[in-house]
Amino acid sequence: MREIRDPVHGFIHRSSVEEEIIDTPLFQRLRKIKQLALASMVYPGALHTRFDHSLGVMHLAGRLSGQLLNDNDDMESIRIVRFAALLHDVGHGPFSHVSESIVDKFYDKEKVTLTTDKEKIHEIITYELILHDDNLTKLLGERLQEQIVGVLKGEWGERILKDIISGPLDADKQDYLLRDSYFCGVKYGIYDIERLIDTMDVKRDMDERVLAISADGVHTLEQFVLAKYYMTTQVYRHKIRLITDSMIIRAIELGITKDKIDYLCKLYTYDGSPEFLKEWLKWNDEVLVTTICSDQTPQGYCKHIFQRLTERKLFKRIFTKRIGDFKKPVIRQRISEEFNKFRKDIENAIGIHIGIDPFLVIANKFTIQSVREQSRNSEGSILVLQGNTPDIFEEESLLFRSINEAEKDEFLEVYAPIVYKGDKDKKVRLREYSEQIEVLIENVIKDSGEEGNNESI
Repeated sequence: MREIRDPVHGFIHRSSVEEEIIDTPLFQRLRKIKQLALASMVYPGALHTRFDHSLGVMHLAGRLSGQLLNDNDDMESIRIVRFAALLHDVGHGPFSHVSESIVDKFYDKEKVTLTTDKEKIHEIITYELILHDDNLTKLLGERLQEQIVGVLKGEWGERILKDIISGPLDADKQDYLLRDSYFCGVKYGIYDIERLIDTMDVKRDMDERVLAISADGVHTLEQFVLAKYYMTTQVYRHKIRLITDSMIIRAIELGITKDKIDYLCKLYTYDGSPEFLKEWLKWNDEVLVTTICSDQTPQGYCKHIFQRLTERKLFKRIFTKRIGDFKKPVIRQRISEEFNKFRKDIENAIGIHIGIDPFLVIANKFTIQSVREQSRNSEGSILVLQGNTPDIFEEESLLFRSINEAEKDEFLEVYAPIVYKGDKDKKVRLREYSEQIEVLIENVIKDSGEEGNNESI
């Protein structure tokens, strides 16, 4: 086993085959895709990448599987879980999760059919890259490639194999909370990982094993879930992070729909073809920014916004309000449930009112779930073992049992390229914007009728 010194986990060991996988162009590409997009504009140390995160997930998945799958018959499963953890992020596009929303929006719906409502295009890209990368085929063979994808999809082996990589208590979350916290220079994501792993256990469910935690680990698990909640509220939903993500998304969407930039159309229109995968692998954060800002790309919305990003001339947040604080119940309901119907009309109304191109006005709705809801996220509840009788974590924890899981914070914000003349001017204009934009939003929703304007950018 070779060693890699990691600032979060210490020494990470890798086998000779894992080392060869790491050295493939498919995996090395992750060195140039940042974990948190442009979060470094507010947290200067947040320059870590999908490369080091993937190594950390492999390390933790190996620790978990070694502890939970300790029969001799499980040795091959442990090896496959480590491979799956190592490769789980190879399908990420430029700026990580920012690309996901774009490719999910622009994929070719005539050529690509999703098998379930929960299936995402970026996940399909990951599976296809693992299955069809020539270097992986030489190193692993087609059968092993299929087993790795089967683990990621939850279709091969026992359920616990997928739980280790993708579940409410998985190695992915365990790594990114500590790693993001470390590189952002904050303490919000810190939890007792050694105690958490030590108390993780297995529950037999019919013929399958399911990831669980012993009763002794409930307080450590509370710490873990709270770390996720605080990282969400303080880092992942930080104002600058929301603005930069929104600017990247808007720039690329306008580059495709208005500027008609050919390479962006090819990059984000997934059609299930091998040609798309070859093109996808050519791009990372650096290549995308450099190409858009170069002479190769004509002046237009996309280039203008990316030039602002590179010069840190960010859009300003000119409006923010909890949706629950809008006065009229019907307005609250329609913003919460039907925001996309009205988004473009809201941006048009605000742009015209303040004298800015509506395409450069970004209305953004986001949600922060209750900490109890975040404890299970979309993967299901964590089981706590009390002797032979399991219970769910939200009921076993006194702290979480007292929290109303239905409570959540939903926000509506507006970003635009505003320039203030000073602090006094900023305060005056923000007060005016707050009052005026709220009225504009209410009028748009009231006047739009049932359909609204659902036209794409």
